[in-house]
Amino acid sequence: MSFFQSLSSKVSYDDYVSSVLSGNSAPLYVGISALKNSDILTATSIIAGDIARFPLIKKDLAGNVIQDDDLNYLLNVKSTKNVSAREWKFAMAVNAILTGNSYSRILRDPKTNKALQFQFYRPSETTVEETDDHEVIYTFIDRLTGNQIACTSDNVVHWKFFSHDTILGRSPLLSLADEIALQDGGTQTLIKFFRDGFSSGILKLKGSQLNAEARKKARMDFEKMREGSIGGSPLVFDDTQEYEPLEIDTNVLQLITSNNFSTAQIAKALRVPSYKLGVNSPNQSVAQLMADYVSNDLPFYFDAITSETALKVLDATERKLYRIEFDTRKVTGLSSEEVRNLVKDQLLTPNQGLEQLGLPKSDDPNMDRYQSSLNYVFLDKKEEYQAMKGGETGNAKKNQDEGAADSQ
Repeated sequence: MSFFQSLSSKVSYDDYVSSVLSGNSAPLYVGISALKNSDILTATSIIAGDIARFPLIKKDLAGNVIQDDDLNYLLNVKSTKNVSAREWKFAMAVNAILTGNSYSRILRDPKTNKALQFQFYRPSETTVEETDDHEVIYTFIDRLTGNQIACTSDNVVHWKFFSHDTILGRSPLLSLADEIALQDGGTQTLIKFFRDGFSSGILKLKGSQLNAEARKKARMDFEKMREGSIGGSPLVFDDTQEYEPLEIDTNVLQLITSNNFSTAQIAKALRVPSYKLGVNSPNQSVAQLMADYVSNDLPFYFDAITSETALKVLDATERKLYRIEFDTRKVTGLSSEEVRNLVKDQLLTPNQGLEQLGLPKSDDPNMDRYQSSLNYVFLDKKEEYQAMKGGETGNAKKNQDEGAADSQ
């Protein structure tokens, strides 16, 4: 079955994955088992960790942050009945990366229809169906009770980072079968080398003509003797036996240990800078690298999440007025010194400066006014201003002296 075959009127998640995996030589790398690979574990942890640590905020169309305590609590404090928002976002991201899809049912207020809580379900507990009238129905199976709950798409948060049909996502790991197999092959080669020293060789038995059965027995006896030896202990032969080990080209081992191709391919497919997986070290500061990563790589994941979140937690009227974004100002925003200069130069109000730093605004109405220093003057008015200030100082001193004389 072709990967790009159109979906029928009812397609389950398991059927979809089975069709994608047909002909795949390494299907076990789709799902949680992929975390056995250290590069995939590291890359997935980095992405999911960054998705979880940046808060989601509500903004108006002008870019101003809107304070919404209920929404902030749901998205950044406690998302489900039992876990924090960080844990929920982390688990959602991990499943979306490894399987292509992650799901949570939305529990709403029966009066206001506002989202109150999410209920997380594993992909293996979820079936996605498209009906004859093109409605998408999600069926969740409770793993403890076996009860089934059917929901329309309006009541399900569905994260998918790559999709060719808008209904189901596709894991990037499906394109990495060869790279992962190559990496695993190199690892197994190294394990074999360090386990038995790659002890391929020739065992000679002097003065005897051996048939196939005798050669097999001699080989098994030698293997048994070698397995029983502990690192560094000698192998004992009599004078009828001679063992000649084959030389191993250490350049092959060097190639295996230094081969970063697979790691770089995994980093590319998951949109993680390769230096985060120990490959290539760019000549940039940590701050520059992090800002570049957040600005150029993470939006691939951020945009999918924020658009889905806005669609499901904001009503139709709110979606015309507001949007949901990840707050990355602590990494990509202005420094405190830059904000101070912008306020001083009357390009920002003090409250706008606080907002740029990700800090709450002040209730003082004066903090919404542009501030100006009295120490600045136009160059062509400089002499006039100094003369005026000098006159004011002289008059003040004269008045002070006259007042002192009158008092006497």
